[in-house]
Amino acid sequence: MMHRLIVIARCTEEHFSDIIIEAPIIFSDKVRLLFIDGSFMDIRYPVDSKYSFHWQLEDEIIRIDTAPHHRQVSTYPRHMHIGKEENVVKDSVTEIGNTVEENVKCVLEFVRSTVGKYVGYFQMVECGMFPVFIILPY
Repeated sequence: MMHRLIVIARCTEEHFSDIIIEAPIIFSDKVRLLFIDGSFMDIRYPVDSKYSFHWQLEDEIIRIDTAPHHRQVSTYPRHMHIGKEENVVKDSVTEIGNTVEENVKCVLEFVRSTVGKYVGYFQMVECGMFPVFIILPY
């Protein structure tokens, strides 16, 4: 499991440093990412076919997971919770056959397309391995 978490952290650092504000935090069962808009994501990926990408900003969530419920969803067991826990839709972001790294990239491209809207309001300053963002006045 730890190897999988390291793969997730490395993939994030290598390909998505423009949307995270610090190095990924590796716990015993998940990786936590902190994004430039103040949101965070917890990624759990214990085996190839079971995963959870829980993205949260205040009380709003987007979670993509494979928990074996919501059989009515066409992508079962993959599904997304959008906004609130009870709002469940098909998963149009990940694929069961993808590698860990492929699904991480798919999900973080989805995140980038959302948080990327705010990048224009920030000035990026290189500070070691990770950029520092300074909010500019209008």
